[in-house]
Amino acid sequence: MIIPINVQPVGSTSRTFPPQLAQFGTDELVLIDLQGFLDVEGDKQGQAIGKLRVDDGTKPTLLIGHHLLEGKLVNLPKPLAVMRRASVTDAEDMTGHGSPERSASTSWNIVAVVKRKMVFSTRPMPMVGRVTPVSSDGRPPKSRG
Repeated sequence: MIIPINVQPVGSTSRTFPPQLAQFGTDELVLIDLQGFLDVEGDKQGQAIGKLRVDDGTKPTLLIGHHLLEGKLVNLPKPLAVMRRASVTDAEDMTGHGSPERSASTSWNIVAVVKRKMVFSTRPMPMVGRVTPVSSDGRPPKSRG
């Protein structure tokens, strides 16, 4: 069986990424490498697990609950392709009697190439005491006075 693999053009406007992938910068996707595992209670679908912040473009920090993880941005030794399966209905197949028969074939589209990852290899630091509120853009609020 031969399965076609298509590459989407770079300037494609129909380029949407699955919700599990984080977009970094304009069109760059990065992997997030955590040591250990995430224990999420209840339904995981659509649930926010933490707040990611990248300072100076190279130093990521991840706040999950009351735990702060500091990481680094590194290049992958080999780039990885992110692929999405696309089903195509082919109405051109004909049976022996000349009547059209609908059959579904599968192809894969490469939607992105991942070249870097965020590595969080150290133990999380507990955030105790007063936690500074963070605005939606990840920055602390401006002080009044």
